Amino acid sequence: MGRQEILFNPVMEEVNGVNKMVMPYVKDAERTANPYQFDLDQNGVPLFTDKNINFVNGMVENDSNYNKTDRDELCEIFEGMFVGNEHVRIAHIGRAVYEIDNENSTHLTAVGRHKVADLMKRLNLEPLDVTEMPDDGEEKKTTDDGKKKKTITGGALFTAQIIGGIENLKERLSVGDDQLVTDISKASKTYLNEAHVADINKINFSFATKFCHWTCQYLGLGDKYCIYDKVVASVFPYFVDSYANGGLASLDCCRIKKIRGGQEFVSTIENYKKDDDGYTKYRNLYDAVLEGINTWRSQNDQNGEIGYREVDRLIWYYFKGASGKRIKQALASIDY
Repeated sequence: MGRQEILFNPVMEEVNGVNKMVMPYVKDAERTANPYQFDLDQNGVPLFTDKNINFVNGMVENDSNYNKTDRDELCEIFEGMFVGNEHVRIAHIGRAVYEIDNENSTHLTAVGRHKVADLMKRLNLEPLDVTEMPDDGEEKKTTDDGKKKKTITGGALFTAQIIGGIENLKERLSVGDDQLVTDISKASKTYLNEAHVADINKINFSFATKFCHWTCQYLGLGDKYCIYDKVVASVFPYFVDSYANGGLASLDCCRIKKIRGGQEFVSTIENYKKDDDGYTKYRNLYDAVLEGINTWRSQNDQNGEIGYREVDRLIWYYFKGASGKRIKQALASIDY
């Protein structure tokens, strides 16, 4: 039986008391043959086919908007977090924080209602210049070659300082320690509260997941952390409904919202950020979806299993625009 024939024949299965299609299918064979269009399931949502994944990876890897810093330079920055004296390591941690925050717009610098300049003055801290990375035993270099000056301040600097003080950081990353996400997400809060300078309650959950994910990627530690992103979280209940089996159901991570003329589903995954075990709950949800996706792939002639990175990229890329219309359409397809 060929791949196209399999995709035309969804398998019905009872999941959490609901008989639904857990094996999405493609309606249009011509579309599937077109390398520039997504393979879609019965609800018009992209499937996790090799073609779709390769297409998105190609677009992201070659789009300068998502690759602002040379990859070899980034590898040196992340590797430098774990070598040399404290001055060198903090400089590299600061630059890693800067790059992740800058590329993902996670707004680390802001610290709630407080003015960053006032906090820095009270802490007697100067912005950290991370334009050029120092070598072991050397002072920071300056640059006059036209490079944009990179400095970190406020929440980004506080976060770098807390990360620099985490014991066994590399070992915890290598095993995918959930608590590490929680610790980093609360770094600004921890830094300021311990210094008795300000009482804040800001949580940088998205940044923490991305820091752990990308540090593992650049250090070659594997695909150990799923990213929390608002776009992905907003539509993720659809994928729970389509792929997750066992005790998880889409209604565990979304709710019905009353709107004019009826009702609609909205994700409640964003609420996980408030809980100390929020990342564990999010990863459990993600793992259940990932297992279902890889089951689907194995039964539909796709090339091996995929991980967090491929799933995240495909969902994010497809749903990041269109003013949320695609998200609403997907959630409207959930069985209830």
